[in-house]
Amino acid sequence: MPGDRPDRLRARLEWAARPFGWVAVAALLFMMLLTTVAVFARALFGIEVFGVVDMMEMALAVCIFVALPGVFLRDEHITVALVDSLRSVRLTFALRLAGLALSLAFIVVTLVEIVPPALDKYRYNEGTMTLQLPRWWQAVPIAVGFGCSVIAVLAVAWRLVRGGPKRALELPAQDAD
Repeated sequence: MPGDRPDRLRARLEWAARPFGWVAVAALLFMMLLTTVAVFARALFGIEVFGVVDMMEMALAVCIFVALPGVFLRDEHITVALVDSLRSVRLTFALRLAGLALSLAFIVVTLVEIVPPALDKYRYNEGTMTLQLPRWWQAVPIAVGFGCSVIAVLAVAWRLVRGGPKRALELPAQDAD
């Protein structure tokens, strides 16, 4: 049935968002466990866990930036429903498209801007303080997250345009209760 297409597309986008969430959760669990181990090792045995800050920096980059495409795909950004409460379908539709366009512009500009510093870190072999991990590695989850976010924003915009203005007032699946 033609009316089911946006719903099927929403289900596909939510399915595509899962791996990003899993990776972010794994990074968050790693950070929690590492922090717990470091605190207990210091408190109980008086020893420091070597390289905690370096590992936390990398895990935080993975957690934040790899989760971003999933947030776009599930349409779970924090929003203010002031305009939506007016039930102006065309205004909400236009504002959602404008928001996606601004998001896309921000992501593309940021993605372009991280390339030169990452190349400098690679070229000069800059490493982290403790573990001497290559600093350019931190740009990888950022680039992957923003690159996938470009695709995610385009997919969400496609879903919104295909669904038309009436779909602009639709709440994300978990808020529909």
